[in-house]
Amino acid sequence: MDLDRRAADAWFRRRGLPMVIHRRRRGAGMLRRSTPGLVFLCLLDLLLAGLLKLLDVPEYVLEARMRDSGLAYVLGVLALTFAVVVVPVVAGRLMAKLLRALHRTRVRLAVMVVTIGFWVLVLPLGERLTGLVPWDDPLWLAVLTNLAALAVLMLLVRIGVGSILTWAARSAVAQIRAIGTLASRALPLLLLVVMFSFFTAELWQAVERLSPGRLWLVVGFLVVIGAVFLASMLSDEMKELKSWTLEPGAAVLRGTPFDDDTPLPGRRALARTERLNIGLVLFFAQAVQIVAFGVLVFAFFIVFGVLILRPEVVTEFAGRESAPGTLLGVPLPVSSALINVSLFLAVFSGLYFAASTATDARYRRSFFEPLLEDVKISLAARDIYLAHWADVRRAEVVTLEAEDIP
Repeated sequence: MDLDRRAADAWFRRRGLPMVIHRRRRGAGMLRRSTPGLVFLCLLDLLLAGLLKLLDVPEYVLEARMRDSGLAYVLGVLALTFAVVVVPVVAGRLMAKLLRALHRTRVRLAVMVVTIGFWVLVLPLGERLTGLVPWDDPLWLAVLTNLAALAVLMLLVRIGVGSILTWAARSAVAQIRAIGTLASRALPLLLLVVMFSFFTAELWQAVERLSPGRLWLVVGFLVVIGAVFLASMLSDEMKELKSWTLEPGAAVLRGTPFDDDTPLPGRRALARTERLNIGLVLFFAQAVQIVAFGVLVFAFFIVFGVLILRPEVVTEFAGRESAPGTLLGVPLPVSSALINVSLFLAVFSGLYFAASTATDARYRRSFFEPLLEDVKISLAARDIYLAHWADVRRAEVVTLEAEDIP
């Protein structure tokens, strides 16, 4: 088989498996592969500075804005918050496509140099000139911080973290598209479990009396429990993947750089870094599903609470009048008690969903087994990859710009 090494390496990076690639080739195109992440950081820093500037005001100013413009102000803050999450990801993706489309080396280098210059010099200076950041914050310190962030970013790309995080972002977008499946298959049964808790006054009183720091400590504790559960479950799944083999003639690699009629080679033992990489891919994929489901549950209870609970009922449940609610500093036109209870139930629902995907056959077939099938395709490609370039000691040394962006 005549494989394209460059296309094969890029294919593994796109699937979040950079550790399959030989270590001497992982630095290929490192600067170009770092540029989309740098664009992401630029826009994230700029939008966050704008959001903090909008929210970092005295309480009486915030109350006046809520009183004068109310819903319009809240919608504006939510729109900017949405932009903070979405715009940097989209811009980074577009930059990656642009660099792939540029064939002239000088043009690519010019784009990369301009991006680096904007991050290191233009952005810190522009934030101070526009008032987003006060001049009391030293400019030289911001420049040094951005240089350090650039070095860390390139290091993460070099060791493969960038590929895994990029794959996780694409997986998150895919889960958003599949939100209908989550809502139709997983949400109805869960509501039967947690709906009665929503109308329990003791829960409202316990959660409402927690300080914000203590509430997030409880949420973090539940998240850690869920992460430990996921890690132990995936450890068992990894043991089964080690013995998995693909039948000759299977067409799972059709349309990939490994599409060929040559019989698939036998399974090679996974290296420790490869096992870790595959485990991280499965962990992130499952975690993205759980987070998407938790957000769906949170939104449901917020809307449901607004529709069914009058303010006096919320006061009765919570045992006292609840203050206006905020979430991550963003004011919302609902009570803090409703936000806190919805957040607690959403995290608890995420734990329930994680346990269901491991133990319930229907959940596993709908949400977890497709992830395993995707990993099996990657393992089949890995076997071909290693069989074709068995003598890794003779792998050529590549420069930073010798390869394309994944």
